Amino acid sequence: MTTLGDGGGPSATSVYSGVRSSVSGASDVPGGAHKHISPHIGQIDSGEKMDADRMDEKRKEHMAYEYLCHLEEAKQWIEACIEDELPTTTELEEALRNGVILCRLGHFYAPEILPLRKIYDRDQAKYHAKGLHFKHTDNFNWWLRTLEHVGLPKIFYPITTDLYDRKNMPRVIYCIHAVSLYLHKLGKAPLIEDLLGTATFTEEEISAMKLALEKYGINLPSFGKIGGILANELSVDEAAVHAAVMAINEVLEKEDSSETLKALRNPAACLVDVLVENAPRYQGTLLKEKRDKSAKAGAQNGDVDDSQRDVYEYMLTRDEIQRGVTEVNSTVRAEIAEEKCK
Repeated sequence: MTTLGDGGGPSATSVYSGVRSSVSGASDVPGGAHKHISPHIGQIDSGEKMDADRMDEKRKEHMAYEYLCHLEEAKQWIEACIEDELPTTTELEEALRNGVILCRLGHFYAPEILPLRKIYDRDQAKYHAKGLHFKHTDNFNWWLRTLEHVGLPKIFYPITTDLYDRKNMPRVIYCIHAVSLYLHKLGKAPLIEDLLGTATFTEEEISAMKLALEKYGINLPSFGKIGGILANELSVDEAAVHAAVMAINEVLEKEDSSETLKALRNPAACLVDVLVENAPRYQGTLLKEKRDKSAKAGAQNGDVDDSQRDVYEYMLTRDEIQRGVTEVNSTVRAEIAEEKCK
């Protein structure tokens, strides 16, 4: 398979030169369930007579548009994580090849595994001066270690040549989408947005991507199946969830928000959107809800021995804890918005 940007074919720069993209607002749902179409690509009317060649062209245009959306989704999500601006959508694949951006992403969610000092050519000075060096592959290997550390199933992992030699960049973008959804479920990263149907690209941009995918024989992974694969690969250990939820209930009574935060962010608890900055509010809100629930249970079952009660009659369930976390987040966001309007 010929590779993008290597000898014998046009570079990524020449393939995408002169192309611009703009992205409008997107709904706040996980990237992946992609069933819309490009604003620039009309739907194929079932009543419209169209020959096989034109139908195939339409299919390829849809595929190119969808992949551009996935690139933009990954770009915006990484920017939110590392708090830095990345190259344009059409330049993103090339920008990822030296592994620096991926390492910075890995540092965001696993700093104990990947400290910034471990990143080779962190300022990319060597890369900009002389291009890719074999030591840049070290960055890719460090990123894989962060994926292993957080527990992302290996079915999603790309291999070195997918990135460094640009053999299969869609596989790299697919992995970024997978880890984004996985980390969000753990409450360790923001939600990746679904831009399909809201992102707009020029005809030149879509055409260039269509030709690139055709020329290099790149088959797109099934981005829409990531959630299902994660669910199948990660069977929920009910005993572990129960233990994690009990630990949260116990630590709330210590009234130490930092300890409560640790318990809430335990992956076994399966909670999402647990934000560090809201830890004191979680502590206060959840402790009150727990005590209110316990008092209500005591009033209703005063003559029942504790050993005969269901523990969740007076302890918060996982769903109740998640609801409390979500309500705190919503309240804090509303307060910030109100403050900005003053």
